[in-house]
Amino acid sequence: MAEFNPQRDEDRAYLAGALVAYALGLKAEAVLSEERGNPVHARARHIAMYLTHTACGMSLARVARAFGRDRSTISHACRIIEDYREDADFDIWIEQLSSGIQSVVLLGAAEVAV
Repeated sequence: MAEFNPQRDEDRAYLAGALVAYALGLKAEAVLSEERGNPVHARARHIAMYLTHTACGMSLARVARAFGRDRSTISHACRIIEDYREDADFDIWIEQLSSGIQSVVLLGAAEVAV
């Protein structure tokens, strides 16, 4: 197995999925599954896709490849999560997750530069 590298798209997708799973008390494998799964897992996957796009600055096409989905699926997920951000508590929660992901990605970039 390849070493974790937060600069690789697939690793960033895994990081987001695992962090969302942890925050929601779910198994990362269920959130990152290629199958749709139950609505709770699908919603968690939407959040992970959104965070991969926004926190990691990846294009929708790159996020789609990393999650093994179509670009339109990622776009749909991002629109849904943007709508949820109208709720102040959810918005704060997403910002905290985003900060966590960004700190890992930036730390990985710093290690690569050294």
